[in-house]
Amino acid sequence: MINIMIQISTYIFIAILLGYFFGWLITKLLLKERYQHHLDKIVLNTNTGIEELNKIKEELYQYKKDNKRLKAQNKELNSGYAGQKYVLDEHNETLDEFQRRLHNKDEVIAALTSQLSLIEEKQRQIEKKYEEEIDAFMFERIDITQKYKDLLEKIKLLKEQKGILKAKESWFSRVFSSSSPSVKSH
Repeated sequence: MINIMIQISTYIFIAILLGYFFGWLITKLLLKERYQHHLDKIVLNTNTGIEELNKIKEELYQYKKDNKRLKAQNKELNSGYAGQKYVLDEHNETLDEFQRRLHNKDEVIAALTSQLSLIEEKQRQIEKKYEEEIDAFMFERIDITQKYKDLLEKIKLLKEQKGILKAKESWFSRVFSSSSPSVKSH
């Protein structure tokens, strides 16, 4: 019985292999018929397109050459640009430093201007006070001088009325003339 089972298994296995092989052949034939028309079109286009394909190959070759040349130029320009960028960065750092210093000096100038404004305001106040004091002193001097002249006139009038002084003699000359003999005796 095992023998029969082995034989049946072998026949089934052979049948499966034959089925697979015939299925593959039939599929291949069907696909060949199905795509033969498309393949013929491609082959026809390929024959007529060989000249175009050669032109495209030539253009592609030319583009590759141009690409290599442009890459080399780009590399040179980038290296030059890197050098210029380095110099530009250094100049920018220098300019930034100058701007910082200028800003600091602007702050110092603003502070000094503020101080100068305060000092000028104090100076104006002092000058105004000084001018007011001078004006007050001048008015007071004029007033005192006028009072002094008035007093001298009154004294002169009084002395003339009492006859102490002679009409054309001043009290000043009389005081000094009377004190002169006493100075001589010493």
